[in-house]
Amino acid sequence: MESTYWNRYWRARLGRRAFLAGAGAAAAGAAALAAGCGGGDDDDSGATATPGGGQGTQPAGSPTAPAAGKRGGTLRIAKASPDTGLDPHIVVTNPIHPAKAYSHLWTYQPSTKTVCYDLALEHEQVDPLTLRVKIRQGVKFQADVANGRELTAEDIAYSYTRFPVALTKGSQVNQIQWGWIDKIETPDKYTVVIKQKNPFASNVISLGSSAFAVVAKEVVEANGGDLMKVMNAGSGPYRMVKREPTGTRYERNPNYFEHDPPSPTYVKEGPYIDAWEEAIIPDPATIKAKFLAGELDVLSVVNIDRLVADELGREKGVKVVKGPANGHLVMQFDNFKWTDKRHRQAVWMAIDRDAFIKNLYLGEGLYGSPTASEFAKEGYGLPQDELKKLQPFNAADAKKLWQESGGAQAFPTIKMVTMQAIPIFATATEFVKKQLEQNLGAKVEVEVVDPATYVARAVAGFAEKAPKPWDLFIAWELSLQTIPDYNALAHYVPVGYGAIFGNLRPDSPKAETAAFAVKMQQLWAAQAQELNPEARKQKVQEIVRTIHQEYGPAVPLPVPEFQYAAFRDRVKNYPEKDFMYANAGTGLFRVQNLWLDG
Repeated sequence: MESTYWNRYWRARLGRRAFLAGAGAAAAGAAALAAGCGGGDDDDSGATATPGGGQGTQPAGSPTAPAAGKRGGTLRIAKASPDTGLDPHIVVTNPIHPAKAYSHLWTYQPSTKTVCYDLALEHEQVDPLTLRVKIRQGVKFQADVANGRELTAEDIAYSYTRFPVALTKGSQVNQIQWGWIDKIETPDKYTVVIKQKNPFASNVISLGSSAFAVVAKEVVEANGGDLMKVMNAGSGPYRMVKREPTGTRYERNPNYFEHDPPSPTYVKEGPYIDAWEEAIIPDPATIKAKFLAGELDVLSVVNIDRLVADELGREKGVKVVKGPANGHLVMQFDNFKWTDKRHRQAVWMAIDRDAFIKNLYLGEGLYGSPTASEFAKEGYGLPQDELKKLQPFNAADAKKLWQESGGAQAFPTIKMVTMQAIPIFATATEFVKKQLEQNLGAKVEVEVVDPATYVARAVAGFAEKAPKPWDLFIAWELSLQTIPDYNALAHYVPVGYGAIFGNLRPDSPKAETAAFAVKMQQLWAAQAQELNPEARKQKVQEIVRTIHQEYGPAVPLPVPEFQYAAFRDRVKNYPEKDFMYANAGTGLFRVQNLWLDG
């Protein structure tokens, strides 16, 4: 019966000029790591390896062999600021790094719901609490990593058991991703058996996250327990050869293993592209100019709304594609401070979401939800008409409630923190600031910081159980892009970012917060452990309604309905079916059948 469930489940105009920098994710910031794999011309045939029940099988079809001229070249991209760390299990504001420098069991292709095997050869959900994975033989670490020795099941076990320690170091990898793992057994060099604490409907998809990179124990121990400054510690397709204030460079790993048999996006003979160059360019206008001049191959950082897409589409040598965005923009409360439900309700009601969509997304937006839009469309969440009823804008009632509940006394100044490296953060923060000032009569101060400080502000006080140095904090949840469901409620539950970012913790010194945290955790666990998809949908809807009824612990903000991507026509096999996942995270960077023409 359980096998049946598994098979059914897995088969089954505010500052217009300023906003042009937009929602492009130049860095992961305080959002979670993203993961996945893109589609392309070469992987349309063959059976798929579906997550979940039964035997995980390798796709029968395979990418075609590289034609003359496919191999070689350097792909050029840009980001707005330097990375703040290189340890894939701790904090990464450079999503290209875990994708290029490390190997993973697999990635996940959302458009086809396909597991794309990397280190793995097959996987089997033996029962709801046991996942068995067979890995490839002969995989070697990079030549200067652990003396280039063979990577075995023991390395995977070691890497995954680092997560609890990484969490104490301010990790962005939250427990939703790995908390379901009880222990990892290695019956032989090429078999990994994951024993689960509980059933977890999203376990296989979660393992596709870039957070589940495999590292060499020797390198970790030689560097005091973390890899924040280490350029290479894995077996990935590329080696980082430069990390400077001007940018980074990755070159092909000459000892990279063959994917035999291959799987979608993982070609047998390794990645086609020779090198990746990532220039650090803070100014989006400069990035756009360099892209139009042909000096960058893929347009990043710059937001591409429909007007910019039309403009770019008229440029010679440029291709623009469009797809659903599936994002998640959230404003976190510090739940040590926002213990009065009336204060939270006043904030929820003071935000004009229709104006937000009109001005920030040029009308192409959706009401946000604790579950991302594409996941909600499948029934794991609420439809737009219900969300609009649950998120009414009423400035008069909001101000009255704020005044009657003593909001101004509790928050004489509402403090917010933002950064420019991910411009949607700054733009959304400014919009909310004006709304709260106008509709509540509140005083709001915004601190604009660099990415490293932004991340530090997000996790501040977690270890000490102390209040945050802010009251409201806006973040963009990148991990939803490539893992559509596993992390969708991350900001609303303690085991996600609820405790780390929002002080929503069962051990809170605030009785109201502790009780609410326990309730949210129980609701989340109920839906996460439900393997019957129809029953799970009902439980997800219950937790989404509860969040709205309680006005917290975070406020879902409107999200783009569509996302656009632009790239030069020399870029071939671009993952057009999955770019909405790839562009915002590591998906594009993990596509190995991408190639350059000329």
